[in-house]
Amino acid sequence: MSCEADVNQMKFSERTLRIFKNAEMEAHKSTNIVYPIHLILGILRERTGGCAELFLHYPKLYDTLKERMQKINFNNQEQGIQTEFFNMKVTHTTFQVLENACNRMKRFKQVYINEGLLIKAIFDVNDEMTKAMLEGVVVSPIVEILSSPRDMIVSLKDYSIPDLTSTDLIIRKAVIEDANALKDFVEAEFGNGWLDSVENGLQEENIPIYVAIQNGKILGFACFDVVRRKKGLFGPMGTAISNRTQGIGYMLLHCCLKEMKDIGYEYAVIGEAGPLEFYEKACNAVVIPMGV
Repeated sequence: MSCEADVNQMKFSERTLRIFKNAEMEAHKSTNIVYPIHLILGILRERTGGCAELFLHYPKLYDTLKERMQKINFNNQEQGIQTEFFNMKVTHTTFQVLENACNRMKRFKQVYINEGLLIKAIFDVNDEMTKAMLEGVVVSPIVEILSSPRDMIVSLKDYSIPDLTSTDLIIRKAVIEDANALKDFVEAEFGNGWLDSVENGLQEENIPIYVAIQNGKILGFACFDVVRRKKGLFGPMGTAISNRTQGIGYMLLHCCLKEMKDIGYEYAVIGEAGPLEFYEKACNAVVIPMGV
């Protein structure tokens, strides 16, 4: 499956758009056309989220790649492709990276292309220039840092719930009568991987699950204390793919965090958070470094 026809309509996370700007600045110094290696340099220049951790693990990689780039003979005949997200043209290989990232985004039912999808797509393209530039560098930890699900942590000490006013959406605690509809929703939207955790929550007297309902239909859910029954662990959370980017997940998240604080938790751990940037902005969550 190719996304070539709609790459210009893809949505990128804010961090990825900053990476693109960084990549353009690097390309402007050398070729005036964006190669995959410029995307890697753009990632290494970004010092937030997992990219910041990447810099801590590879503090000299940026300088090493810059030195190697000076010895590269770039193809001056490359005409390039103009896209909406770059002011300068990108190479055909870079365009293929965007297509690959788009395909992975759709496969995993995500909405935004983030740095994890981007770095995986760069290495999947198997570009000879990129491989030459990274000779001697073990790239698997780079992919793991940026692409693997990461745990995050939220301080609840000074937490206060934001305004969650909504005119036509009901956010409420789940009750046992929701069980069948909730499990059907979770399985239809996300498969059966979360069903055991949801079932754990439904077995509690005070069910630690919130649901978002519109016109009598479940559009999203969020849980805490249900994964392996671990206390202080937020998740899973999910919104119907057709209703994402409408603030439903934001409201569900904060309903859970408020109750977690009311229970007495000083911190909430978000297990295997997918969209890191969402949680960073929604509740000031930070990535827990690997090995901690």
